[in-house]
Amino acid sequence: MADSIGVLGGGVSGLTFASLVGNAEVLEKERTAGGLMRSVKEAGYTFDLGSHIIFSRNGQVLDFMLGLLGPNALTHRRNTKIFYKGAKVKYPFENGLSDLPKEEAMECFNDYEMAYQKRELGELAPPDNFKEWMYYRFGKAITEKYLYPYNRKIWDYPPERMDIFWVEGRVPQPPLEDVRKAALGQESEGYTHQLNFHYPAKGGIQAVTDALAVKVGKRLKTGFEVKRVRREDGKWIVEGPETRVYDRLVTTIHINDFINIYDGVPKEVKEAAGKLKWNSVHLVMLGLKKKLNDIHWAYIPDPDILPNRISFPSNFSPHVAPAGHSSVLAETTFSPDGEKAKMKPDEVEERTVEGLHRTGVLDRKDISFTKLVTCRYAYVVYDLDYQENMKLIEGFAEREGITALGRFSEFRYYNCDKCIESAMGKAKLFL
Repeated sequence: MADSIGVLGGGVSGLTFASLVGNAEVLEKERTAGGLMRSVKEAGYTFDLGSHIIFSRNGQVLDFMLGLLGPNALTHRRNTKIFYKGAKVKYPFENGLSDLPKEEAMECFNDYEMAYQKRELGELAPPDNFKEWMYYRFGKAITEKYLYPYNRKIWDYPPERMDIFWVEGRVPQPPLEDVRKAALGQESEGYTHQLNFHYPAKGGIQAVTDALAVKVGKRLKTGFEVKRVRREDGKWIVEGPETRVYDRLVTTIHINDFINIYDGVPKEVKEAAGKLKWNSVHLVMLGLKKKLNDIHWAYIPDPDILPNRISFPSNFSPHVAPAGHSSVLAETTFSPDGEKAKMKPDEVEERTVEGLHRTGVLDRKDISFTKLVTCRYAYVVYDLDYQENMKLIEGFAEREGITALGRFSEFRYYNCDKCIESAMGKAKLFL
């Protein structure tokens, strides 16, 4: 008889794993599975819990996601901007230099080229933190005009106190020739694996996790908040609304939440988990009585404007807003210990609307719907102590026989495709 497997958490990671491992049961705290890949549907609008799109460098993962949607998938060519000093600069910034005044564009290229040449000659010391890495890789102008202010804003944590092992594949790094072309006004594209992306026609991003939930079927138990986990006689005892017993255990919930409910965690492991850094996010959902633009999403590096990123869901699919209307999703990430965490809901909404009105994104008189949703867990922050703390935690999990899966359990800055890829890989170990 196959081992019984308990999966804590029914986000995309847990659902993917259970869809591939037939003897896995998923315990999800919320009434609706999906985690951060859920959607809010109100007043004819559909908003996701964050800016989600479907893309992947991994063809198998992309096929898996599109297979879940079938004919419900739309395909787009990315139209993404950076709102910089009143200009709408093409993303990535270094590929959009032609949208800057000529003098500023050439300043960015010259600094980029200088950094490139000094690296080639071995004249630049290898960077020790994320801030140093930006200067090392992009030069002074691009770093100070866009990269540093945007990253300081989105992480709500000093880049000089962040590690750099994660940047490969996450921060676009274009060839010198592409940046030269952009500065001269010629077309070039960066971050090309994301240039074409997909999105559900109906249902928002939750269409993906809904399809996974159907595959898992009755093995998905919603409304099951896990209160305690312990080992007893070689079994996993999971206590919640009722007690469940499993032969093996997979956790997808936040490391800190799991450690708080697991019996017998050593003091040094608890301390290491407590030192991990992560961000929350305020999501201001706006419905408007008119069509705004054809942009998919945009980045706002200006520290005086509250949101760091905005997306336009009605440009992802015509079915997520009433006919003749459009929608904006404004994201403000914040450290749980930072100043932004102290803002009241009304202040978050007002500052968001005021900022978008001031930047010309929208006219506040056109707003017909407003909703604020705050997600406690949004992003993993790779501080300089991250690897040391994770080594302790991962060693403990390995000794205990705990399988960690997903963004906040593996504690990796994963997009949904990486969550699915990880679930696929770990599912093979259970088959």
